Amino acid sequence: MASFGEAFRAARVANKVTLREIGEYVNKSIGYLSDIEHGRKRPPDLDTVSGIEEFLGIKDGRLMALARMGRKDISKRIMARPQLQALLLRADDLDDEGLDNLIRKLDKEGE
Repeated sequence: MASFGEAFRAARVANKVTLREIGEYVNKSIGYLSDIEHGRKRPPDLDTVSGIEEFLGIKDGRLMALARMGRKDISKRIMARPQLQALLLRADDLDDEGLDNLIRKLDKEGE
C-alpha cells in the first residue's frame, strides 16, 4: 500500500500539476508539500487534504483515507511522548476559540 506522500505525488503528477499550484490553492508552501511527498512530514490536516483532493479532482477519497490511517495510532504516540501529554492537558482547559487559535499557530509553524 502506498503512503500518503507517494499517493499524493502520483495523483499530482498524473494531473500534471505543480506543487506551487497546489500550494497556492491550499495555502501551503512548496517546501512543506515537498516534505510530505517525500515522507519527511506526516500528512497535513484533514482540511488541507480535502482541498488537495478537490484541486486534483479526486472523488474517491483515497488521499483522505491514507491521511486518516496515519492518525489511528495517536494514543500510542501520546503515551510515548510526555510533551504531547502536557500539551493536551493544557489545551484541555482552552475554549473552542483558544483551541482554534492554537491549531492555526501550529499549522503556521509546520509550513
